[in-house]
Amino acid sequence: MLSNTFTIFPGIGERTERHIWNSCVFTWRDFLDKKRIPGFSPTRKDTLDLHVREAEDMLDAGDFAGLGRLLGPGEAWRMWDLLASEALCFDIETDGNPASSGMVTVAGFYSCGEYRAYIDGLGLDGSALREEFSGARLLVSYFGGGFDLPYLRACYSGLEREIPHFDLCPAGHRVGLKGGLKKVEMQVGIHRPSEVEGMSGYEAVLLWRAHKAGDGRALETLVGYNREDTVNLHTLAWIIYEKLRDATGLPGIMAARIPADRGERPKA
Repeated sequence: MLSNTFTIFPGIGERTERHIWNSCVFTWRDFLDKKRIPGFSPTRKDTLDLHVREAEDMLDAGDFAGLGRLLGPGEAWRMWDLLASEALCFDIETDGNPASSGMVTVAGFYSCGEYRAYIDGLGLDGSALREEFSGARLLVSYFGGGFDLPYLRACYSGLEREIPHFDLCPAGHRVGLKGGLKKVEMQVGIHRPSEVEGMSGYEAVLLWRAHKAGDGRALETLVGYNREDTVNLHTLAWIIYEKLRDATGLPGIMAARIPADRGERPKA
């Protein structure tokens, strides 16, 4: 979807982007290969070529932070199909207190098919978090922009790194998926194991307290809950991405003009 995006270039909004697609110009390379595009003067085409070529060079160089700046807030979803296999999904649990006086109890990360949990007193520190974020090219969370990231930054230093962020909460709102993560999972058919099904964030706080009080099974349940919160983001990201992509009208426009792509979506 990223290389199909033209709204990042000067003077191009959604209506003009659709006009470009309707002219059988679906990608940045298509745009550069066309000498003329209906509705664009030669001067404007030449100017836009410079911007398109710059974006293409950034993509070739893997400069996703720079491309994220071009996309702007809320549009990092357009990178998902390119970065899904290596995107960093994350979710935290806390002790229930505000970031100014509270603490992170569990920080979960999922990427490249692997879930990793860092627990207070068992590997959770600034160094481990910085290591997780250091190699990330796309972050995925559910309301992480409003809660998880600010909380982490309040508790740990050195996490201020520019990484494009696909926040599934506001992205889901755009396609009619509203509510907390568990509610949205139910809407799209994502199911959790029975031992953590129906659990809430408040119950996660109680589990931490039970663990600190000596309950030998509480921590295992808490980590299992966080694992679902974290790993399910990858599946949900595909669902929301496809809904957002379809809402642009691009799939229908392409299907009407070129043979349908019969490739299968990568599995989460």
